[in-house]
Amino acid sequence: MKILLGRIHPCPPVERWRCFEALMKECLGDLGHQIIEMDVNPRLPPHQAEADFSIYAHKTRRDVPHGDLFYKEMYMCGLFTVDDQGWGADDSRSRTPPDLSTVLASEAECFCSSLRAEFLATGRSKLDQPAMSLIPPNLKPYFFAPLQMPIDAVIRNHSPITVLQYISTLSQWADRRGRNVVFKLHPGQMPADVEEEVRKWAAASPHVFLVNENVHSLISAAHAIIVINSGVGFESLIHGKPVITLGACDYQWMTFRGSVSDLDAAWDFGSSFSEQQRLQGFRFIHFYYHQHAYLNTEETRASVKPRLTNYLEEHVRN
Repeated sequence: MKILLGRIHPCPPVERWRCFEALMKECLGDLGHQIIEMDVNPRLPPHQAEADFSIYAHKTRRDVPHGDLFYKEMYMCGLFTVDDQGWGADDSRSRTPPDLSTVLASEAECFCSSLRAEFLATGRSKLDQPAMSLIPPNLKPYFFAPLQMPIDAVIRNHSPITVLQYISTLSQWADRRGRNVVFKLHPGQMPADVEEEVRKWAAASPHVFLVNENVHSLISAAHAIIVINSGVGFESLIHGKPVITLGACDYQWMTFRGSVSDLDAAWDFGSSFSEQQRLQGFRFIHFYYHQHAYLNTEETRASVKPRLTNYLEEHVRN
């Protein structure tokens, strides 16, 4: 079969995408398919090419109705999903709670403990971060509220509120309830109106803070993490922290699916977070890494390739 592989348009972090695309090409070649490659810009509709089957980077079926499979690097470096509907909340397997019955809690806890130890030792995240540091005691206890880019597809397609509404509603609640909220700007270039809004609230309220600390420092010291649908929520599950989501995402089933209309309930979720809920989050992370997604690193490639080949063999048909 002639297969179109729509590669990510050359932009950072293109090297990790190229490595996963090379793995897919190898799997498809082993299955006897002919591959046509074409660069795809995530922000533009792709050109159509003559092929029997098409696989697109950083797209969903809402973007490319004629596409057959879609792949995307998700919350961690080298961690990719492949699906016939899209990625994140568009992923066909993410619309109902996952079956975690095959995941041992002890194995999942050990896996997440190892990841968490690496986070805290290195401070590394998918996006560049400042060095690890202690969070000042006067901020605690606090909601950690990482800001997202308003133009991101997850905000445009899967959020009931805008980023500006997220800032203002959380800030008003913090001021009214005397609870602390700690915002952190997205590492990318934030729009001026978003940065102005959060700086305005941080200057006006003794309970609203804008800090530029390492994301893992902020997660580990937080009462709870409240996101729209940021990847920081996924990282927070690895830390074993309570997570509140206000929008749709593929890890939402392990969180308190909250609303800006009831932030008291979200805070209470953080207060009552149980060991069982923490372990369920660990089990989900283990499932995500080993059954849902494909971690494509030098160490994991040999074990990931057979699983990816089986998936492609099942889905790439005449």
